[in-house]
Amino acid sequence: MENTTQNSTPTSGGWKVMGIIALVLGSLSIILSFVPCVGILAFYSGIVAAILSIIALVMANSAKASKSMAIIALVVSIASVGVGWWQAHRLANAIKDGATQFGHTMDSAIKADTAKH
Repeated sequence: MENTTQNSTPTSGGWKVMGIIALVLGSLSIILSFVPCVGILAFYSGIVAAILSIIALVMANSAKASKSMAIIALVVSIASVGVGWWQAHRLANAIKDGATQFGHTMDSAIKADTAKH
């Protein structure tokens, strides 16, 4: 006779692999987020890492397994998204301030040129 009973809980451990991938991507994203001007890219890779960690969290929850790796990956990913957003915000403000300063400089130069004539 054949044994036809199946285990009701998955034993593949796919949530572990997904959690490790999310943690590695989130860690790389948070390291990248502190690099000036390139840190904006951490926003996007952090979002991907956060999505992967949420998937790992759901998979681990359905398998009644430990969720610690997925939770750590989610926290690191959210931190990298936050720092990446902060980098983008600071860069946008710097560009805006630089454009404003350039406009004031050009206005001063035009006024000085017209005063000479």
